[in-house]
Amino acid sequence: MPFAYLRKHRAEQERQRARPGVPRQPRDASSGRAVKIGLMAIVFAPILLQLPWLHSAFGPGSRMPALWVRSDPPSTGSEGSTDCWNVAGGEQFRFCEDMHAIPGTSTVLISCDAHRAGWNTVMGPLADAQPRGGLFSYSYPTSPSPPAAAERGEAKPVALVNFPQNSTFHPLGVSLLPHAQEGKSGGLLFVVNHRRERSSVELFQLSLGEDGWEAIWQRSIVHPVATHTPNSIHALTASSFVVTNDHFFARRPGPLDTHLVPLLEQVFFDSAIAGGQAGWRKWLVVQAATLLSKRAVAARLAQLETVLGLSLGWVSYVQFEPDSKKGEEDGVEVRRIATGIPFANGVAVTPDERTMIVAATTYPGIWMYDLPTSHPLQWHLRPTTKLHLPFRVDNLAWSHPTVHSPWTSTSKFNNLTLLATGHPAPFRLIAMSQSPLSRTSPSWSVAIAPHAPSTVAQVWEDSDAPLPAHHFTLSHNPLWSIRTLLQSTGEAARVGKHGEKVKLPSSASSFFHSYGHATKGTLLVSGLYGPVLACTNVST
Repeated sequence: MPFAYLRKHRAEQERQRARPGVPRQPRDASSGRAVKIGLMAIVFAPILLQLPWLHSAFGPGSRMPALWVRSDPPSTGSEGSTDCWNVAGGEQFRFCEDMHAIPGTSTVLISCDAHRAGWNTVMGPLADAQPRGGLFSYSYPTSPSPPAAAERGEAKPVALVNFPQNSTFHPLGVSLLPHAQEGKSGGLLFVVNHRRERSSVELFQLSLGEDGWEAIWQRSIVHPVATHTPNSIHALTASSFVVTNDHFFARRPGPLDTHLVPLLEQVFFDSAIAGGQAGWRKWLVVQAATLLSKRAVAARLAQLETVLGLSLGWVSYVQFEPDSKKGEEDGVEVRRIATGIPFANGVAVTPDERTMIVAATTYPGIWMYDLPTSHPLQWHLRPTTKLHLPFRVDNLAWSHPTVHSPWTSTSKFNNLTLLATGHPAPFRLIAMSQSPLSRTSPSWSVAIAPHAPSTVAQVWEDSDAPLPAHHFTLSHNPLWSIRTLLQSTGEAARVGKHGEKVKLPSSASSFFHSYGHATKGTLLVSGLYGPVLACTNVST
């Protein structure tokens, strides 16, 4: 646009000079004005285009309710049919990231880190990695009858068996691959671990012991491209998984020679640099890696990547040999299968393994990818759909069958509903991460399902929410239904039949159990810097 203006302006000047009797303007002055206008357009046009994105980053403000949960009748006060409570579980059961159903049971596995305020490799700080986080199990209500306070149960710690004593443990994303033997509970558990020196994926066998659930450690998996900044994980087989890496600039960078140099070789040149290809390429990689190894520099660059929403995250496919005697990096093959994602966070793969959905946190929304039938080590995926959501998406999870839209067996989500949970006010979340006990941050969870094509005007499906999703998204896609399940400012509020005082700041992930074929169920939502909230009789 600025260059077209300059050409038009120059042509107009020539016509004016060609007319007799017209006084000529100083060429330098008019050209200078044109250059200034062009430069201003170059500088300010991108800023103006980003104003809606910047506005959404500050959150919805006072329009967010203290706590609202979808129910029939509405649950904004103590007259609703919903009953909510904060799940008990002791001092270590807080600041929880991810949840996963344990197949064959009415129990969820929850990853928590009560010391997240002292060790967070994504937002900081990096003060003390020694206190461990933990895994917990919680048996949720499976019927619409609200349980009495004494019958709600508590979250129980999952014992880590044979896990190395000298290793730190800060769990983030989890994924559970069910046992091949039908009817057997538990399975192969994959856990993203943000350790002190470099992150890893820990492999456990989850089983029910005499004293409760226990995770028997098998091995650690480490690779510069797979565990650079790992966040969410989805197990594909007993020897493969996909994992998101949310940042290119790591606040806590890994070792220079064994991590940063091979990572940059892959990112810059898509392969390791052989001896004969050294020279300027190797020099460039080493210089960049040396710079990124400095924590002060890395922390500032990571902040810029987050705040500016730079598209530098990716998804890696990992194939490994499930041998507990192997070293961390032995027998591991990795390929970046999807790149250019702004803050690649939660990940979900449909049961038929034909579609992968990634939470592009700072987009903000979700990106969908069609998965080809070729071997994943050959994949180089491009998003087929980008769907804006009204908050910075954290985690994704599959839920109940779709009931609001017609569907077929070829439905993109296999007739399931996708739950997306996250943070509508990211700057408040960043502030809360530095002082989680004195600050708060809003929460939002939605259910997403494909819309059947229709020539009839559709009523906004989220119009009954206090802050409808379509009021706060940067764009609307009529092929998708987005319905709010929960909204909260993060402050303490009373809701449900008993009017119990509960709170849910900084929502990170959700789990929904449907009551048979009913449109109601039990909803669990975790707080990244808060407790876990449980609600019964939640409508979808």
